[in-house]
Amino acid sequence: MAETDKEKTKNKVSAFDAAVKYLAVSPRSEKEVRDKLYKKGYHKAETEEAIARAKRYGYIDDAKYVEDFVEYYGAKSGRKQLEYKLVSEKGISPELARNGIADALSDEEEREKALETARKYARAKRITKKKDLQKVGAFLYRKGFERDMIDSALNAVADELFGEFGDITSD
Repeated sequence: MAETDKEKTKNKVSAFDAAVKYLAVSPRSEKEVRDKLYKKGYHKAETEEAIARAKRYGYIDDAKYVEDFVEYYGAKSGRKQLEYKLVSEKGISPELARNGIADALSDEEEREKALETARKYARAKRITKKKDLQKVGAFLYRKGFERDMIDSALNAVADELFGEFGDITSD
């Protein structure tokens, strides 16, 4: 009986150590750590204890993870894509994802990122015709930018490429 208690204690420590080792590489969400520990063969009780301990030490903090994620990936993606990745791939709650994105990314910042992404895409694809701007809009949509951000970016790019009368929404 004492042997099994000793083994359980050893497994709890090793589950925590495995979690810390996994977190040492880069920040992870709680779900990612849980999935990794399950994949390594740890039981639910061991995994939950290791996660609780890691949270107590501040190694797992989903709110901070969302903030870091938006800071890193926000330059290339719009709100919708960021929220999708956080919720579906990283296991963050939808409410926490929305609130974290709203706190970390203002409308003006997102508008600037959409414009910069549109400019970069238009240069890379050598957009010279007004009708080809729809490709830029489709690209921004795939990147998760919202319609008003896309329209704003397309109008600015059209103005830059085609002059003052480049408003694409009036065609």
